[in-house]
Amino acid sequence: MRLGHRAAHGLVVATVLAGTGCQTFVGIDDAAQHLPRLDGNYLVAIDRARAAPNSTVRDTIRMQGSATLDVDARTLDLSLNILPFGGGSPISETTINDIVFPDDSDEVAFVLDLTIPAGAINPTPTPSMTDLRINVPVIVIAEADYAFCAKPEQPASLPTLGSILVDGFTTLPATPDVDCDDELRQ
Repeated sequence: MRLGHRAAHGLVVATVLAGTGCQTFVGIDDAAQHLPRLDGNYLVAIDRARAAPNSTVRDTIRMQGSATLDVDARTLDLSLNILPFGGGSPISETTINDIVFPDDSDEVAFVLDLTIPAGAINPTPTPSMTDLRINVPVIVIAEADYAFCAKPEQPASLPTLGSILVDGFTTLPATPDVDCDDELRQ
């Protein structure tokens, strides 16, 4: 009877060890190194407040373009066309390059530095020269398959950036995503 008990005990220990090894194999360590799929066409939008004295005015700057992720180098590059306020054909091209994710994370500190053409924001009230530039530190997040975003380093501030994967640029979603959707990272 003792031999049977030892054999059963050994089976339980082996099962626990196998289960533990499996959790390590597909656990947090692996998830932290994984970057989701991000290659594709996107509608990207930035929500930001204007400079004083118009700091209560918020603009949504819409862009369409492509994202390319080099998984080996962990580098995200965006090639975007800035769209006019109210819709229409692109009015300016821009790139956001060399967003390099660390080996152990799917988020990275980055300085978002863009020149915004006046036609991309509401002309009322008249934008100041400061309103035509975004230069702010953000956290860029590869938040899910085919979704990336950025939030300011300072919580509860602007700008924020969101993305929506699109099939093509002929029919863009009416409402852009302007922030990070992952509630655990808010």
